[in-house]
Amino acid sequence: MLLWEDHQRSPVCRFGIAGDFLPAAGEMRLLRPDWRETSQQVRALFQDLDFSVANLECPVAVEGIEARVKASLGDTFAAGADCLDYLSALRARVVGIANNHLHDHGRAGAKRTREVLLAYALTPVGYGRSLRDAPDVAVVTCGAFRVGIWAAGRSLPYAATAGTAGVEPATLGRGREALELMRLHGASCRVAFLHAGAEGTNYPDPDDVHFMDALASEGFDVVTACHSHRISGYRRALGRAGRRSHCFYGLGSLTSGVLYSPLEHEGIVAVIGLDALGAVARVEARPVYLDARGCGRVPAAEEREALLERFQRVSEAILDGSYRQRFYHDVSKDLMRVQWRDIRVAFERAGIRGILQKLGRLRPAHVRRLYHKSLTTIGLS
Repeated sequence: MLLWEDHQRSPVCRFGIAGDFLPAAGEMRLLRPDWRETSQQVRALFQDLDFSVANLECPVAVEGIEARVKASLGDTFAAGADCLDYLSALRARVVGIANNHLHDHGRAGAKRTREVLLAYALTPVGYGRSLRDAPDVAVVTCGAFRVGIWAAGRSLPYAATAGTAGVEPATLGRGREALELMRLHGASCRVAFLHAGAEGTNYPDPDDVHFMDALASEGFDVVTACHSHRISGYRRALGRAGRRSHCFYGLGSLTSGVLYSPLEHEGIVAVIGLDALGAVARVEARPVYLDARGCGRVPAAEEREALLERFQRVSEAILDGSYRQRFYHDVSKDLMRVQWRDIRVAFERAGIRGILQKLGRLRPAHVRRLYHKSLTTIGLS
């Protein structure tokens, strides 16, 4: 699906940005597919790309490292190192690891994951530096040009602090530092690859939209997000000096065993074409459909049509602003019941300490959702 192009300029190189790769849940945990062979199902979407980027949503090769006990509901994931053959076969050069499952086996598991990615000639971004260090930025070649990629997560546990290395936090300050690093390394195209969004809805969190648009205004040419395991929409945002930036508010999944809803069988590969000056000249959305196991494949015609129609519908809601009400409607469903269930599980697993940990992880986004739930209840939203 062509989203935008400059008819005066032609792409001379292309790269793709995919969503979540979670090879460690559902049936995958039992079936352990041949990952290089499985990649054939979706390889046609990547074969004309110079390189690709994806989010690895779990630690890998953590044998012998104890899983972290979570003081709430939520699965603990891990996969074998062989799953990285899948990403390599799809021309991945950069792998984002700034996400909520990276620490499922603690800091030791996160460190092991980073080491194994490097051993597979994949560049991990989004973990391993403190706030006293420069942001973790990957700069890779696309034809004759350089593309800078900054991976970061919004309000995640184990986020980096001034004194401790951790997950790269998605803040405007760190984004500005990342842009400066990209400029110093000669990157003509600058990408922000974020862990953001809310599960259970195709509509993006309004606060995430505001933040992503702010990154675009700072100078990122492409801003993407994944976490919800669902596709959201796209729009062009106003960047610096009148330049337009391209925002994908939810890429869905590339391959994932987390399939709680039929809507979680969908994904988008954002394909960016650069012209002879290294500037964005063409933007596409290539649909991915996940089979019963959760493995991505090229969708059949009917699946493709339904997926792209949904993508277009959400994009239109973002443009006219109606997505806000729809987002809060979706996430407010069973919100109080889910929060109370999580608190009970936290108490059963870790007593008062578990409840305190649960409350300590409440984000401003959770408070906003409870507020909008209350307004809905009394008929004011």
